Amino acid sequence: MGNKLKIIERQNVTLQRLNEIASISNMSPKETLREALAIGKEHFGLEFGIVSHIVGEDYTVDVQSSPPDTLHDEQLFALGSTYCKTTLELNDILAIKDVTTSKYVGHPCHRDFDLVSYIGAPVRVNSKIYGTINFSSPKARQLEYDSTDDEFMRLLARWAGSFMERQIALDELSLAKKRFEMIFENNASGIMLVDESCQIVMVNKRLCDIVGFSKEELIGQNSRTFHIASTTYETMTDNFAKIKNDSYEKIEYQLKRKDSRQIWCEFFGSSIELTKNTQGVIWSILDITTQKELQNRLEAQATTDYLTELYNRRHFAERLEEELSRIKRNKNATASLMMFDLDRFKQINDTLGHLAGDEVLKKFADILRDNSRKTDIAGRIGGEEFALILPNTEIQNALILANKIKDEVSNQSIVIDGISVNVTVSIGLTDLTFDDMNCDSAFARADNALYRAKENGRNRVEL
Repeated sequence: MGNKLKIIERQNVTLQRLNEIASISNMSPKETLREALAIGKEHFGLEFGIVSHIVGEDYTVDVQSSPPDTLHDEQLFALGSTYCKTTLELNDILAIKDVTTSKYVGHPCHRDFDLVSYIGAPVRVNSKIYGTINFSSPKARQLEYDSTDDEFMRLLARWAGSFMERQIALDELSLAKKRFEMIFENNASGIMLVDESCQIVMVNKRLCDIVGFSKEELIGQNSRTFHIASTTYETMTDNFAKIKNDSYEKIEYQLKRKDSRQIWCEFFGSSIELTKNTQGVIWSILDITTQKELQNRLEAQATTDYLTELYNRRHFAERLEEELSRIKRNKNATASLMMFDLDRFKQINDTLGHLAGDEVLKKFADILRDNSRKTDIAGRIGGEEFALILPNTEIQNALILANKIKDEVSNQSIVIDGISVNVTVSIGLTDLTFDDMNCDSAFARADNALYRAKENGRNRVEL
């Protein structure tokens, strides 16, 4: 009884040593298993310790602890030449004190490798046979193997299988992490991970290229860093709340680079769980400044007169319809419409040429711009015809501005190729009313007034 207690105590000490080495963080998985085999060899008093991996009839030494110049890792044997083939056939412990006096006399492993004593057990990883853990020696073991040794070997095989399962899981996690980091870092889009307070958790290289900040300057900072104003930052925080509920959001707005240059970006946001109780958002960010500039140029070409850079007739008419709609929604709203015609413009073209005429048109467009508010809408609606919408302006105030523009035009001389050219303008003025069915009726009234200004001597304003 006393000997059995000593054996159990020795086994407990061995298992404790195995658990201690499994917790050493700076030891590689292979070296941990090698150390475990060394402990097992010492426990059984045998010379060789092996963890094998068995696939079909191939027996590979995964890890070994053996005398120098005998075995090496990755060494390949035929499964049939090993005691482990018999171990797998038994699907249990195989223990041989002395093969020469056992029923396994003549076994290929003794014949080929001169191994006399052996104990081994199947190792299962994720419930499937992976291989074996075994110990052997060319000398017969003095002590008989007993049920206590068998049970200890089963414990050792479970320990090895559990250790390898954990390591496989860690390897898969590490591989998944490396894949994520590679995809994250090398993505063609800028990627930014923020927490619930919009603090930056992670960024990739492309995001740094887009905003001009380094990773060190961004990580741990609030994303307010590259927002051009508090309004865009508030948009970000508002969309954070939406993403938490809807899981996806797409938005466009401007950011401010480190060099203060403003850029347009397209954001695709998805919610992501940072910890068990906290949500974050992962943003995929594209710099669309070039596309935005091209879009703006195309829109400008579609809506703007190429020569004067005022609105063209089609877009001016659309804006006039919008203003009429505003007045129809509110009977108390006011607005005025002016139409301009440069007097005797054909003579300028005929005597000085079309390039001179173009200069006159551009100069008049500048005068319109200089005398307009941000809310006013100016357009070129014909060859030498222009128009101006004055929102929230009664006709008497519009009349004051019309006369100011008329006087400014007549008092300026335009020098073209050394020749001084004097130009005057006739103006027709009307107000926009609730009864206007569409912009055509307003245009017709202003045009009639303009016709009277021409008929009554030019260089004048008519209501």
